[in-house]
Amino acid sequence: MHTSTFLRHAAVSALSAGVLSLALPAAAEDFSFSGQIRFHNDVVQIDFSLAQAASNVRLWTDSWQGGLNFDPAAALWRAAGSDFGLLAEVDDDNGIAPGQGFYDTGFVLPTLAAGSYRVTLVAAFNAANGTLLSQGFSYGNETPILLTEWNQPSYNPNTNDQKGGFWRLNLSGVSQASVVPEPAAWQMLGLGLVLLAGAARLRRSLAAR
Repeated sequence: MHTSTFLRHAAVSALSAGVLSLALPAAAEDFSFSGQIRFHNDVVQIDFSLAQAASNVRLWTDSWQGGLNFDPAAALWRAAGSDFGLLAEVDDDNGIAPGQGFYDTGFVLPTLAAGSYRVTLVAAFNAANGTLLSQGFSYGNETPILLTEWNQPSYNPNTNDQKGGFWRLNLSGVSQASVVPEPAAWQMLGLGLVLLAGAARLRRSLAAR
């Protein structure tokens, strides 16, 4: 475990003075998202919300799979105006739910205030640069390295493990959750809408003849 990371992890229990608050449990659901990353500095972002304060909110990965995939680290952020403020950052925590491997990660939050939040998943340890999400991550300015060619800091040189890009994040006790599309996905969506609009104009033009 990374000492600096888990000093931050200790702050999770202290969040009850402000970000966390006691209240009646809200109607909650469970979610599970999965996907693939390709590069050592990719950042997966997942938004979730609480309609009202909730108890026993859990967020965890179960994708390390004995070193078949990369060693994930997670950070929890709360919406702050047009940005997100860092609440806690965790590298390893495999005691949250069955199925987790040694290097899986996550959070257990006994109480969490109503609001909008974001979880980021990275390859350990691509640490947050500061207390705002807009400040980026420590590997952010590095030339992307394919996971298949990268020796993650925690990898085992005897087995050459942690080369897979599969990730899965599970959320329990939240109201809504969704994956934040990558910029490239938004660009593809925009291109698709432009093409659809062009096709519609062409059909109208042909129909008018």
